[in-house]
Amino acid sequence: MKKIILIVILLIVSHTHAQEKFTDLEGLLVYASKNSLTLQSNTIKLTKAKKAKLAAVISILDPTGTQTLTFKNNTKLGVTLFPDENNPGKYNEIKLGQQYNTSIDQTLDIKLINFEGWERLKLAKINIDLTSSNSMITLKELQENIAANYYNIVSLQAQKVSAVQNQAVADTLYQIASNKYLQGQVKQQDVNDSKSAFLNAQENTNQIQYLIEQNYLSLKILCDIPEEKEIIIENKKEDFSELFVPTVEENKLNVENSMLQEKYALRSLKQIKRSILPSLSFITNSSSQQYNDTFKLFEGTWYKSSYMGLKLSMPFPDYTMTSKKYNAKYEYELAKNSSQQAEIKSALEVKKLENEYSKNKSQFLSNKEVFALRKDTYVKNKNLYAEGLQSLENTLNSYNSMVNAEYSLISSRINVDLTLAKIDINNKIR
Repeated sequence: MKKIILIVILLIVSHTHAQEKFTDLEGLLVYASKNSLTLQSNTIKLTKAKKAKLAAVISILDPTGTQTLTFKNNTKLGVTLFPDENNPGKYNEIKLGQQYNTSIDQTLDIKLINFEGWERLKLAKINIDLTSSNSMITLKELQENIAANYYNIVSLQAQKVSAVQNQAVADTLYQIASNKYLQGQVKQQDVNDSKSAFLNAQENTNQIQYLIEQNYLSLKILCDIPEEKEIIIENKKEDFSELFVPTVEENKLNVENSMLQEKYALRSLKQIKRSILPSLSFITNSSSQQYNDTFKLFEGTWYKSSYMGLKLSMPFPDYTMTSKKYNAKYEYELAKNSSQQAEIKSALEVKKLENEYSKNKSQFLSNKEVFALRKDTYVKNKNLYAEGLQSLENTLNSYNSMVNAEYSLISSRINVDLTLAKIDINNKIR
């Protein structure tokens, strides 16, 4: 018995650990910010951009060098002709060098003047800001998508509660019609119609549950929640007692991002132009040579030589370079247009959110009044039908109107909540 109790306790604890419950949108957003693989990828991208800046700093001097050890077996020595002093016009064949040669070479090249390298550093700095801006936009879009999915589930849950109640109402109508049929007061058609209404209400409840499960799966995908982990949405937010006009602040994220993209495109163009300018390098070389007539690697006399100096390099423009230059030029022109569009869109987005809230608020207030009227009409028609003073058709019509009005009321109320959430996200992540 003790073992059974222990197993049950362990199962309960295990189930609890594999379950996440959220009672408001904020809790879900906090969870997603900690566990989202998308946001973690953004952190990696930012780290990568910072490392690229470090590499760009090094590329200004662009130190390059080699160290080589070479051992050669001159299987055939070169022959040089020398004049014979005793026989004018005759030349003697003389082999120069020794069969085995060991050499150690060290070279170093450091750029003293490197216009392209400085442009590369400026580009890397802009890239850090651009990567950070992209991360903020990704966070905002992710939270907006999560909010939409969250309130879809909340709306469907409310619709399911209503559907269960409407199912009970339809069942009541069916029972009334059945009793009246047994008493010979109505025809079989009334029973059939009322039963059809009950079955439709029953299936509507099932369909809503399927939609809830579908939205839970979508939410898991957005938040990177494993399939085996259970999540529960139990919205505890109180219904608003009064509607207010929220403050919508202008969000400049996309404007700043477009401006950074424009700066990045301009800097890329300048980098390409600077790449065809000359660069000045300090160069040095140190070499050691050893010669042997026998197979010996490090025995013998080493003959050393070295040099240092300056090297001026200037590449000639080719097809690839010209193509890159024109491509960068047009990319910059496109980026400038995008910046202007983002500036216009930013101001309009404020008006759009304000209008969306006003629209949903007006719809909610209207639906609230309509539902109250539809419900009152249905209750009165149901009572009249029970007394034989109203047809079933009119009663079912008023029932369907009441159900539709309630669903519209739920949707419009959730739309107000969702719009408020979008405004809150817009004002916070900017």
